[in-house]
Amino acid sequence: MALRDARESIDGLIQGSPGTVGLLIKDLSTGEVIQWAPEEPFPAASVIKVPVLVEALRQVGEGALRLDERVAVAAGDKVGGFGILKELESVGDLSLLDLLTLMIIISDNTAANLCIERAGIHRVNESMASLGLRGTALQRKMMDMAARERGLDNFTTPSDMALLLEYLAAQRILTPELCELALGILRRQQVRDRIPFLLPQGVSAAHKTGELPGVRHDVGVVFTVRGPLIVAALTKDFATPLGQGLAGGEAVTLIAEATRLAYDSIMGA
Repeated sequence: MALRDARESIDGLIQGSPGTVGLLIKDLSTGEVIQWAPEEPFPAASVIKVPVLVEALRQVGEGALRLDERVAVAAGDKVGGFGILKELESVGDLSLLDLLTLMIIISDNTAANLCIERAGIHRVNESMASLGLRGTALQRKMMDMAARERGLDNFTTPSDMALLLEYLAAQRILTPELCELALGILRRQQVRDRIPFLLPQGVSAAHKTGELPGVRHDVGVVFTVRGPLIVAALTKDFATPLGQGLAGGEAVTLIAEATRLAYDSIMGA
């Protein structure tokens, strides 16, 4: 019952993939880690919303922000991409908690940008750096194509995302109550075609996906009877027809299969 029992099979998946894969899996009950390109930088896509969630909750814990504070949702705040707020005309304001929830569970980009405004880009970066996330940078809001054309983009690495999720799972950041709140929101993720897809019924995961053309990510905590299993899977350069879309593709299948292989290895299946 060890992660190393899955290494060969997962390595075969990665070697046979039509793109670049960064993967770190850690069994928190033993400390065992298996990893591939853990320090490789990847376009963060929507997994950058996890650092935003953590920093916003950190400020809640310090009293600088309140979960029940009302945040205006103006027409000019609405952006494209994933989400529902851009489609709604009668929403005047929402609580910060609702915005954080929408940002994670349906990856709402409008909600994410409002959360970034409340938390502050520089505070997110300072907080992540203080936690040892050396390869993570939030440089622009969601769907800010002008900033992207100026060379500003959001990046992260498998090791950074794994470390942040380990901190949450082990309650080494925030208060225990806020860690549970963050994990509770992540458990309600509605895109479930990667980390949780092939897990046995009843096994839950707190996770966040991300996608761009050629990019599919999923980072999260799988809650096993032996303890938490951290999975940080980032991919890029999948130039196949499926990979270039915004749904499905070879990388989605790889992440689901690698997670199940890791789960089976620690459970002795």
